[in-house]
Amino acid sequence: MKKFKVGIIGTGFGAKVHAPMMQFHDGFDVIAIASVLRGNVENVREISGVESIYTDWQLMLENEQLDLVVVASAVFLHQEMASAVFEKGIHVICEKPMAIHTDESKKMIQDRDKAGKLGLINHEFRFLPARTKVKEIVDSGCLGEIMHVRYLSSFANYSSLISNPRGWLGLEEKGGGMLGAIGSHMTDSLHWWFNSSFTEVFANLPIHIPVQSDNTGNIENRTADDGFQVIGKLKSGTTVTMEFLSAARQTSNAWRLEVFGKKGTLVMLDDAKVFNSFGDGPLQEVELVPDITAPIKMSAVAARYYNGFHRALDALYETLVSGVKHPYLASFENGQQTQKVLDAIRLSSKEGRKIEVK
Repeated sequence: MKKFKVGIIGTGFGAKVHAPMMQFHDGFDVIAIASVLRGNVENVREISGVESIYTDWQLMLENEQLDLVVVASAVFLHQEMASAVFEKGIHVICEKPMAIHTDESKKMIQDRDKAGKLGLINHEFRFLPARTKVKEIVDSGCLGEIMHVRYLSSFANYSSLISNPRGWLGLEEKGGGMLGAIGSHMTDSLHWWFNSSFTEVFANLPIHIPVQSDNTGNIENRTADDGFQVIGKLKSGTTVTMEFLSAARQTSNAWRLEVFGKKGTLVMLDDAKVFNSFGDGPLQEVELVPDITAPIKMSAVAARYYNGFHRALDALYETLVSGVKHPYLASFENGQQTQKVLDAIRLSSKEGRKIEVK
C-alpha cells in the first residue's frame, strides 16, 4: 500500500489530532511537523509521535520531500502558508475556517489552480455516520420540499471561559471566535446537506465573557465572539436559524438539528442519533452504520475525533490514489462559499441589518 508523506504546520490541533490520526492510518506517514509559535519541541514530539520537529515551517517545506501538507495554524496564517505549499507543488489540507476573509480564499484558489494540486478543507464532521445519514435522507427526497431548518449547538464552557485565556481564538483580528471555529462547520454542513447555500443572513455575534483575568493580575480582553445567532435563507428558499452558545453552565444536547419538509421531519441529536417521520407520523430512530473505535494506544484527545476523521482519511487516500475527489470531501470552493457567509454574518452583526451573500 502506497504511503503518502505528510508534513503538518501547527502544533495545537495539528500535533494532538492530525498527526496521530494519520500515523494510525496505513496510507499516510507524517514525517515532519512545524511549530508556528516555537513551542516546546520535546512536548510536541511526545504528543504527536513525530520525530522530526521544526521551529520554522518554511524550513520544513525546503528540507522535506512531501506529498501533502496540513495547514493547522491560526486562521490569519492560512493563506500565506497554503500559498507557499502550493508554490512547492504540494497538495494542501487546510483547517477551517479557510481564511480571514473572502479575498484571501480567492488567492488560495488561484494558487491551487496554478500549482495543479488538491486544495481541501478539513470538514471531517461530514463523515460522521449521523451526518452522512442526514445527507442520504435529504438527497432521497422523502422529506419533500424543505421549508425550514433549525440548527443549534451549545457547549458547557462557562467555567473555562472565565478561568482560561483564549489566546488568538479570542481575537477577531487573528481570525478567532466561535463563528469561525464552529459556525464554519455548521455552515458547511448546511450547504452540503441541502445542496444549496445561504443567500442572506441577519446575525448577532455576542461576546458573553469579554474579559478574563487570573489570580496574578493578567487580563485578557477579547474581541472575538463566543457565540452567534443567525437567521438566514438558502438559494432553495429554505429558511434557516443557526445558533451557538459556548458560555453555558450546563447543556442537555450539544448538537440539535431539525429539518422540516412538506412530506416529513428529521431530527439529529448530538451527531449520534437520527430520527425521521413521514407525514404526521411519530419520529422513529433511524439505523446508522456502526461507529469505528479508536486504537487503544491513541490519545484520548485524538480518539474523540476518530469515528469521522478516520473515514475522512479513507476518502482522502482514495482521492490521492485515483486523482478523483471523493464527493464528501470539502473543496476550496466549498471553503470559499462558507467564507462568504462568515463575512456576511460579521457585517450583519456590526451594522445591525440583513446582508445578502453574493
